[in-house]
Amino acid sequence: MASALLTVSAALMLFSTAFTVEVEDPLFVGLHDNTSGVAALFLGFGVLLLFAGTAVGMRASGRGRIAVATVAVTLLLFGVFRAAVLAPMLSCDGSRIAQQADGSYTCVDG
Repeated sequence: MASALLTVSAALMLFSTAFTVEVEDPLFVGLHDNTSGVAALFLGFGVLLLFAGTAVGMRASGRGRIAVATVAVTLLLFGVFRAAVLAPMLSCDGSRIAQQADGSYTCVDG
């Protein structure tokens, strides 16, 4: 059960990356749809499942706990990284977003 929860958690966190990959990559210049809210939602559900999977997995014994802890810490670090990347994008109220040369984001309505 814990492995299924942690696997779905990892998948949701990776899906959160897929929603903003064009905005984050400097090769994709120009305006893009602002899907940072959807990415944050997927990340939030992924972190929630991470905590659930960790709680279930810690009920195991010995090596199972070590494996669950290793996977959980890795996913938690990735979740923190994703949250740090998404945070500046979430302040955009517009429906379109573009990354500037300095790493900041420009929001455009319409």
